Amino acid sequence: EIFLSIQGEGVDIGLPTVFVRTAKCNLQCGWCDTKYSWEPGDERTTESILEEVLSYGMDRVCISGGEPMLQAEEVTKLVSMLEAKEVEVTIETNGSIDLDDITRGDLTRFCMDLKCPSSGMQDRNLFTNLTKLRSNDVLKFVIAHQEDYIFARKMLERNTPNCMVVFQPVGGLDLRDLAERVLEDRLDVRVLLQLHRYIWGDQRGV
Repeated sequence: EIFLSIQGEGVDIGLPTVFVRTAKCNLQCGWCDTKYSWEPGDERTTESILEEVLSYGMDRVCISGGEPMLQAEEVTKLVSMLEAKEVEVTIETNGSIDLDDITRGDLTRFCMDLKCPSSGMQDRNLFTNLTKLRSNDVLKFVIAHQEDYIFARKMLERNTPNCMVVFQPVGGLDLRDLAERVLEDRLDVRVLLQLHRYIWGDQRGV
């Protein structure tokens, strides 16, 4: 699906963005809020996708899923076309597939998850991807409870990412407790809520 919305996550939070949601995912995270995207979708040519994206008149695109890396060849082609039009691109990925599968230029960033215990997919993390993140990329931890926070903190103690790090709380997590823990531990991370869920709730296509 393709739609225009307010970016609810990451470095572009709050900015109008065109979203391209790809179908199918190789993971099934317990807290996933787009489970409908796990199923196969309609096939489209990259040319038709580009035409629809450009029709919105925006210079900011987010390719999400599902898992875009499962269609690396097509996504690489679309990214190249968008960059040729001076469009900034964010590719959201679950971090389980080699980032090198997609070729990108300077206008494209990855927003990559490291899966915490609550996802049920912790064993699928491809840690070699951490060395492939650029300074304009984003490393995201979805935090649902204390165990997730401890996992994320230990990951940051062992690795020093060369990019922005985001802690995204989900579920019934106590937001004040998370903020106080980040301050107490002096973590250089951004605590960001999912803005779109506050605006539209669980509505699809926004």
